[in-house]
Amino acid sequence: MKRFVLASAATLLAIAGPVGGACADPAVTRTVTNMRQGPDPRAPLVQRIPANAEIDVNDCTAGWCYASWRDVFGYVLAANTLPLVAPPPPVYAAPPVVFGPTYGFGFGYGFGPRYYGPGWGPGWRHRW
Repeated sequence: MKRFVLASAATLLAIAGPVGGACADPAVTRTVTNMRQGPDPRAPLVQRIPANAEIDVNDCTAGWCYASWRDVFGYVLAANTLPLVAPPPPVYAAPPVVFGPTYGFGFGYGFGPRYYGPGWGPGWRHRW
């Protein structure tokens, strides 16, 4: 029984592990931003992130955000990031509804086949 509980717990952690990493919020850097090992301007530099780069922000506290860019994690200044907002979905206008005659009347001297509409007579070209 103990082995079953341990195996179940390990399976649950293996399944829930990747889900926890997917909770990061996307953001965009405003300018060239330094990623540091800690939330301190004197902390060692991890990497430089170019402007307009999309990063994943996990948590922001005290003006610093713990984020990742290209699978490297570190701290960036919160003032250098903007939340990435998805554009609104497109709005499609419905096609215009056109009301017109569903049948017509012909005036003339009877040249051509006579047709009086669907369902009249034995066929669609009922002649007299």
